[in-house]
Amino acid sequence: MPRRGDIRSRVWIPIMATTVALLTAIGGCGALDGSSNNPSGGGSGTTGPIEKPKLRVGLLPVVDVAPLYQAVEKGYFREQGLDVEPVVVASGPKAVESVISGEIDIAFTSYPGAFVAQSKGVANLKIVADAYAARPGHLALVAITSPTAKIKKPEDVAEKKIAVTSKGSISDLGVMSVLSAQNIPVDKIQWVPMPFQDMGPAMKSGNIDGAVVAEPWRTRTAKEFGAMTIVDVSSGPTANISMSGWAATDKLTSANPHTFAAFQRGLNKGVADVKKDRTVLEPILKTHIRIDEQTAPLVTIADYPERADAIRLQRVADLMLEFKVIGERLDVSKMLLEPTATN
Repeated sequence: MPRRGDIRSRVWIPIMATTVALLTAIGGCGALDGSSNNPSGGGSGTTGPIEKPKLRVGLLPVVDVAPLYQAVEKGYFREQGLDVEPVVVASGPKAVESVISGEIDIAFTSYPGAFVAQSKGVANLKIVADAYAARPGHLALVAITSPTAKIKKPEDVAEKKIAVTSKGSISDLGVMSVLSAQNIPVDKIQWVPMPFQDMGPAMKSGNIDGAVVAEPWRTRTAKEFGAMTIVDVSSGPTANISMSGWAATDKLTSANPHTFAAFQRGLNKGVADVKKDRTVLEPILKTHIRIDEQTAPLVTIADYPERADAIRLQRVADLMLEFKVIGERLDVSKMLLEPTATN
């Protein structure tokens, strides 16, 4: 007849094994090592609570920002414990100003806007995530061609009035880089700051000779005004150059590491969606970028990088130095906010 201690051992050991198996199945390894999959605790792969659940993100109505809208609509940020509010701003430089002042938490901007502020010591910024990298057809200098048009080929651009959203941006820098590589003088081009939506009418009225437009405005000016591409910015020395990203102050990112790790994870899910399926992208273009149903399928889409690459971003800063937008070389690798966790 077995002793009482033997019976207790034979019963207790299976119970313990079953309990451990259940805990592992329910919570994964994190259930035993103290980490959490609860969104309010920062999401998978990080410990501690979300420090700042509400984020205001300044952006422009361009195709670059589609992954963020996808992440908002699909609840990818909510899964991470974040409430992300997109706020449309007038320009990339305005977004940078607003993030420095604290009006918004994260700014979508073309990289020159962030790099100028960093170089001049206006703010200590971090690149939270990459947004868009150039591919042929996305950003171009266009002009309305006619028998009396002032611009019909790249050589005609010298000394002409060309609209850009802001000076010292990837728009004018990219054009000058491409033209300079063809030995076309660029020092007397008259750059005219102007919102994208005003460029087509201004070309038609003759107030400007050409404009540097990003999608969807490249397709729109072609469709509505007959504008033709004169210079593709993603060519020659600027082929595949980084265009835009998401920036925040170092002070904010340092104080809220779990928040920004969660933002990166949520945004990456949006990037994965729009990269793999154009049928996911086009409804976002129609709803949030206000592209009409006929134009949306025609819009050229460049690349949505999965992470910021220091070498590719350095090309932008070096281009700014070449054209004296900044006074000394800026090491952009120090600005990158490295992902702290992944799903």
